[in-house]
Amino acid sequence: MPETYNPQLGREHSYPYEHREEERDWHWGMIININRCINCNTCSFACKSTWTSGKGEEYMWWMNVETEPYGGYPMGWDMRLLDDLEEGETIFEAAEDGEQAAGYIAQKEDWEYPALGDDQAHGEYPAGDVVESDLENDEYHDMWQFYLPRLCNHCKNPACLAACPRKAIYKREEDGIVLLDQERCRGYRKCVKSCPYHKPMYNPETGVSEKPVGCFPRIEEGNVPRCVSSCIGKTRLHGNINRGPDAGHPNGNTSAAAGRSPVNYLAKSDEKAALPLYPQFGTQPQVFYMPPYHVPPEFLTQMFTPNTNEKRNDWPGSTFEESIKIVQDRVRNPSHHTLGILQLFGATTRLIETYTVKEHRVKGWDRKGDKVVDIPFEEEMEIREGEMWTNQP
Repeated sequence: MPETYNPQLGREHSYPYEHREEERDWHWGMIININRCINCNTCSFACKSTWTSGKGEEYMWWMNVETEPYGGYPMGWDMRLLDDLEEGETIFEAAEDGEQAAGYIAQKEDWEYPALGDDQAHGEYPAGDVVESDLENDEYHDMWQFYLPRLCNHCKNPACLAACPRKAIYKREEDGIVLLDQERCRGYRKCVKSCPYHKPMYNPETGVSEKPVGCFPRIEEGNVPRCVSSCIGKTRLHGNINRGPDAGHPNGNTSAAAGRSPVNYLAKSDEKAALPLYPQFGTQPQVFYMPPYHVPPEFLTQMFTPNTNEKRNDWPGSTFEESIKIVQDRVRNPSHHTLGILQLFGATTRLIETYTVKEHRVKGWDRKGDKVVDIPFEEEMEIREGEMWTNQP
């Protein structure tokens, strides 16, 4: 089996297909700021009403929100697979003979509780005096929970693609979105079994599998996915995860800024503030999370790092728990530049290709080089004079 270098792990591992010699200029990517998510599920219903409202799709929540640490859709999807992997072992290295990736098919009852564990917190209420947390000194509340929005990661090493014997799954040349050709699919459910995030799903009415499409029709028009545009908490930023610091002006338009995309900066710069979900699976997921800064780092280490004793990648810190602490601090106390990027979350329905952060303003340009965002860090307060508004008759 060919070997591929995985920067999230900092090493090579097996993958059934040879990789491209050069990265795509444009690749689908997303940043989610967990600290802003309120579990309203507007994203879930926006996605479902757009893509999975037909027969046989009733249980298909391509976009769902789980309460950590007890939620999961399907039930126990992450811990069941993690328990089957040795430390440092990817799903491709753990595959049995005749399989391309380790995994399992969730049973019907596993899909029957999409709201399992909603708002259920870890720990117990303290008796007596209230215990204050002191994050600067690594003192955390025993009680905590957070919301985890989950969707297809449009991985760079997609397990669904690797497992399909019909080669019905492919990555689009122009943007890296992973799609399933339903005319080629025969419903073998190899993709359903192999995806560690359980986003390909089998339709019993049609006899073929389906998977999230990354809102590719909207991407082609230069717009963000439905889950991004509908989010009332402004938790998400979507764009070109591959646009690095040496990239030129979008569409050759010199009036637009050159250089990185904002999602690339948050995920891959020296000021990294977002991490992938369960990178130890080896799929190179392209959804990155700004971790909750009120949650103990030891829990987040097993969720947002390779979670190995030996640290091989270039993330900050000498251990992965240190990486989590550093990134949590960057999210809790953002630099001026990161704070500027945070203003771009939910600021427009257009894909932001490049941006600039000045002293008091942040600007963004789309793939055509047109300016789509120009906003201050803080909106001016408007004080109305005259009649005082009250709820009294």
